[in-house]
Amino acid sequence: MTGIKGQKHNEYIAGRYAHVNPNDIVFTPDWLAKRICEIFPIAGKTLEPCKGEGVFLKYLPQNTDWCEIADGKNYYDYHKKVDWIVTNPPYSDFNRFLSHSFALADNIVLLVPMAKMFKSMGTLKSIFGYGGIVSIYLLPASRAGFPFGFPCGIYYMKRSYQEKTEIKLLEYIDEPLLNLE
Repeated sequence: MTGIKGQKHNEYIAGRYAHVNPNDIVFTPDWLAKRICEIFPIAGKTLEPCKGEGVFLKYLPQNTDWCEIADGKNYYDYHKKVDWIVTNPPYSDFNRFLSHSFALADNIVLLVPMAKMFKSMGTLKSIFGYGGIVSIYLLPASRAGFPFGFPCGIYYMKRSYQEKTEIKLLEYIDEPLLNLE
């Protein structure tokens, strides 16, 4: 399932998220949530701060904490430290979301449009003040359920990380991408 405005949806979803910015409602496809959780060594205390319909929870460690504003659990009210955050975050409040995530987690994996992650030097300075980007897996936004054409990425950020960033094209089953290594 993808975002509400102009995309596939049903009455339940439209009603459940009626109070949320419609641009923030982009549901991660099941295959992609599974692939993301397979790529990274996610272990320990984990949080899915934007649960949506729960696709990541199916593949994250058992006992993963979650937040979802539509269920009355606001991420900005969550203050427990965690080892990992894995999510497709809201984009209308991205910098605030990043800042809160940096305060809570040592490892952060986000599915985000490239334009959002690299939107300003302030955002990049914030990321590198936290640590850095370990890896980026790129894919077409349409494959991730986004209603636009430019690429998106799966970004793995780690506290105090100062090494090189690995950038790859994400391979997926029905349409393998060229590996540029």
